[in-house]
Amino acid sequence: MTPSPWSVSFEPLYILLAIPAAALYVREWRRRPGPRWRAATFGVGLLLIVGALNSPLGTIATEYLVLFHLLQNVIISDWAPPLLLLGLTPAMRAGLARRGGRPFATLTRPEVALPIWLVGWYVVHLGGVYDAAVRNPPLLALEHGFLIAIGLLFWWPVLCDVPRSAATIARIGYVFAAFVLSAFLGLALTFSPPVYDFYASLEERLWGISAEQDQNLGGILMTSEQALVFFAAIVWLLVRLLREETEAEERLADEQRAAGLREH
Repeated sequence: MTPSPWSVSFEPLYILLAIPAAALYVREWRRRPGPRWRAATFGVGLLLIVGALNSPLGTIATEYLVLFHLLQNVIISDWAPPLLLLGLTPAMRAGLARRGGRPFATLTRPEVALPIWLVGWYVVHLGGVYDAAVRNPPLLALEHGFLIAIGLLFWWPVLCDVPRSAATIARIGYVFAAFVLSAFLGLALTFSPPVYDFYASLEERLWGISAEQDQNLGGILMTSEQALVFFAAIVWLLVRLLREETEAEERLADEQRAAGLREH
């Protein structure tokens, strides 16, 4: 029997993982506290993951509409990871980079992180992979964990300055490339016939949405969401770039004034 769309689905693994993550964050925060907005941002990131996977959203995603499954995926891979990373203080980021050592430094290189994210993003959304995951709860939980992991990996070079600091202009190019190269998936889902057999075969549908409309709406959601997220990231980086240029000009002016004083 198909459950009510408003019944709560549970992926307890991510509740169990969120608890120690929050506890570790609090411990590190007490040692070296930072601005309160960072703690709030980290908390929102955790809540997005737990809420997306333990709520009626999960029931609709696995029993009724691929649109909601795609919404789940963008929440845990595009929204939550940058919030979690923004919530980390510089000391926390440095500690993670130090513990990760050379493997972490290699994985977070932009030229490594971007291909891993792109390949992972496309593979997860292949018809056979998607259908297998939605029919197998442990595999679905693994898929969700993978999406969270590649989301964190992708956003690390954009938001974090350790173990290395990429130039801001390079980060802008990184985000723009990610948007352009990932957009084909959303566009394909928007204009193609149903590719997910599991959802196409469902007899009970919500709100009169056909299988094709369901997938097409999901593609529109994915394309629009990524456009907004990446645009926001590029705007933030442009502001940072302008600030860096202003600071460089001020330093140059100070050096010129100091040189002028020494000459006199």
